[in-house]
Amino acid sequence: MKRDAEYVVGVDLGGTNVRAAVVGRDEQIKGQARNPSDAKNGAPRVVAQTVATVRQAVEDAGLAVEQIGAVGMAVPGHIEPRRGLIIWSPNFGETVDGLFRMFLDVPFGEPVGEQLGVPVVMGNDANVAALGEFRYGAGRHIDDMVMLTLGTGIGSGVITGGHLIIGATGGAVEFGHHAIVAGGLQCGCGNFGCLEAYCGTQPILERALRLMESGRPTLLTEKAGRHGSGLTPKIIDEAAREGDEVAIQVWRETGYYLGIGIGNAVNIFNPALVVIGGGIRKATGLLETADRVMRRRAVDSAASVCRIVEAGLGEDAGVMGAAELAWRHIQS
Repeated sequence: MKRDAEYVVGVDLGGTNVRAAVVGRDEQIKGQARNPSDAKNGAPRVVAQTVATVRQAVEDAGLAVEQIGAVGMAVPGHIEPRRGLIIWSPNFGETVDGLFRMFLDVPFGEPVGEQLGVPVVMGNDANVAALGEFRYGAGRHIDDMVMLTLGTGIGSGVITGGHLIIGATGGAVEFGHHAIVAGGLQCGCGNFGCLEAYCGTQPILERALRLMESGRPTLLTEKAGRHGSGLTPKIIDEAAREGDEVAIQVWRETGYYLGIGIGNAVNIFNPALVVIGGGIRKATGLLETADRVMRRRAVDSAASVCRIVEAGLGEDAGVMGAAELAWRHIQS
């Protein structure tokens, strides 16, 4: 173990790209690289792309791989960090006999580490992003924090007493898949009433489309077409900023459901801070509504010490959280 190493590498592996950044003890990114992850071309190819991206980032920093203490990786799906195993990841896999087979029980940390000759540690991407915000971003100087990342789905991570909660096999805190409406809308996971089924990108678009179909006058028809074929969260937000009542209602309703989910998190974890990431977080009135609902639904004594804030690291949350995983690994 290179306990005296001056640098680590953080890797953010996604369904489209893999990004790597060399981070020094001064908490600054010294070099970085990005490549296609080739997520649907099988495990050997994804490993090769990850290894190549790490090497390119190290070269960009003007260093040699031998100077790297460890590599941390943020990986989507259910990740078993103790064994470096991808238990499942629906966006990664390969086509066999005409059928797409997602990653199931795929060893990933070990082959990456073997090819680099560097220790590798990995975790779920949302958990790792939360660790990044906790250590370097909005949660700095906070010991207890919940993070929700809003996008196509809803990622989440929780820090309690300075420690990342991962559970028995790395699958803890799937807050996007806890029920906020019993018997409610069906989620992509197959269950009903999940937070993600109300606050993910597709439910937001469907909420806007239903309101448009009611015949109420709205700028959304002008911006996205009569049947909403061009509708995006960005367009809904633009209309809300221009005072469109239908668009404002979309974000109020979304904020209501988000506030229920945050209230549940506050009651369970008693955080000092709830950090909201993802581009949707900036939608007009969303967080203000969520904050009001949270304070009506959470236990007063817990809600009174909790703030809801926007994430601070942007797209760097993944690589910086992965770098923190690496630092913790070499110091353990």
